[in-house]
Amino acid sequence: MSHFQKNKEFYDKPIRLSEGEKKDPFIVLDEFFTDYNLSEIREINQQADQACLSTDTPPFDDPDKRNQVIYYRESEEKVLEAASILLQNRASFLKPVPPQDTQGEAKTSLSDPIDLDDLQKRVMDIQLKVAELCKMVVNAWGEKVLKSIRR
Repeated sequence: MSHFQKNKEFYDKPIRLSEGEKKDPFIVLDEFFTDYNLSEIREINQQADQACLSTDTPPFDDPDKRNQVIYYRESEEKVLEAASILLQNRASFLKPVPPQDTQGEAKTSLSDPIDLDDLQKRVMDIQLKVAELCKMVVNAWGEKVLKSIRR
């Protein structure tokens, strides 16, 4: 078993990200996609895969292990594509929108960008309130059903 699997409590968390990068992971995506575009990433991965998959050296001597590498690379490629789209859409998502005045005309000052942490907290608060409401409905309905059964 690898040291990664033996120490999951450590390695299942980000270990290379700085505190600033943990708060805004788009910094990492921006730096990565500044250094590499998708075609370069695919080329690098293909070269590494060919070297690994054309050898009889463990762990790539087993066909199942080679298949796992291919599956991993396809999944990794999807994640990178999704990250690249997130990065591209981030600029338009966070672009300040001019507030409207009472006549529906755009004001000259721009609003602040969306605070994603605050948005997440508010969504979680709404989810909690909906869950509480569902629980109340289920409890009320359940009592009504139990009363009708007892009759």
